[in-house]
Amino acid sequence: MLLMNRNDIAKAIAADLLDNDVLDENNFSYDTAAILEYVQNIISEHLKDYSLLSGTIL
Repeated sequence: MLLMNRNDIAKAIAADLLDNDVLDENNFSYDTAAILEYVQNIISEHLKDYSLLSGTIL
């Protein structure tokens, strides 16, 4: 079983969004690292209020 912390989950979601052309890189002057960090921070902020148990978000 792959164990991931909140940051890993947020990073994976941000990367998936970017890979699926959901995010507009033009808004970040095509700075992929900046857009991934920005989206990851937003996701992490929302995940902070949840407990992660056995890979399930509660």
